[in-house]
Amino acid sequence: MSRKQLMVGASFLAVGVALVASSHGLPAGMGRLPGPGFFPRVIGGVMTLLSLALLWRARRGEDAENAAPADVRTVVGVVGLLFLYLLLWGSGLFAVRTAVFLLLLLRLLGQSWRSGLTVSLSLTAAVVLAFQIGLRVSLE
Repeated sequence: MSRKQLMVGASFLAVGVALVASSHGLPAGMGRLPGPGFFPRVIGGVMTLLSLALLWRARRGEDAENAAPADVRTVVGVVGLLFLYLLLWGSGLFAVRTAVFLLLLLRLLGQSWRSGLTVSLSLTAAVVLAFQIGLRVSLE
């Protein structure tokens, strides 16, 4: 049982439960349109489920020994790329900015250009369609 995994899992579990609990003070939405409480509730729920899975794996003794160690340059690159993406958040062109961010992120994580481009364009299209057409929420 990895103490580090238990601590990380418990920390994310606490944040997930806090997000779900605090989101109940916000309206979930009206009709088919999501309200301010919708996304914190969904994110908190997903975070809770993932942290429970991590705690379960740690309890069963499945450690992250088989995972490749994180390269410091990769971690710094991912954090820097995320910082740049958030810095450019209000600049418009959400679809272009997101597709480029995902492509560069996947390349940093070792994906080929072809698969990175395919995944980044697919995910960006799915997010744009879900938010702008399905939920009628502007991403700009």
